[in-house]
Amino acid sequence: MKLEGQVRIPSGCAISAAISKDGNKMSGEMITNSMKPMHDRSNGLGGGFAGYGIYPEYKDFYAFHMFFDSRGTRKECEAFLKRAL
Repeated sequence: MKLEGQVRIPSGCAISAAISKDGNKMSGEMITNSMKPMHDRSNGLGGGFAGYGIYPEYKDFYAFHMFFDSRGTRKECEAFLKRAL
């Protein structure tokens, strides 16, 4: 049987989670380190993150963070979002 990385698996997803039951702030280092193995997934899509409660003053809103490889891509995405909203 071939292992992950030896064969292309279309989904290849993983989930990692951390929670502070007492509501204290915590570093993102633990989650970042847990996602490092997903950097080079067999499907070529990389890994992603989701967070809850990172902006307590905006608890009734959503935050969508995006990272870009170039300014041109960022500008195209911003223009698309402005047209779509």
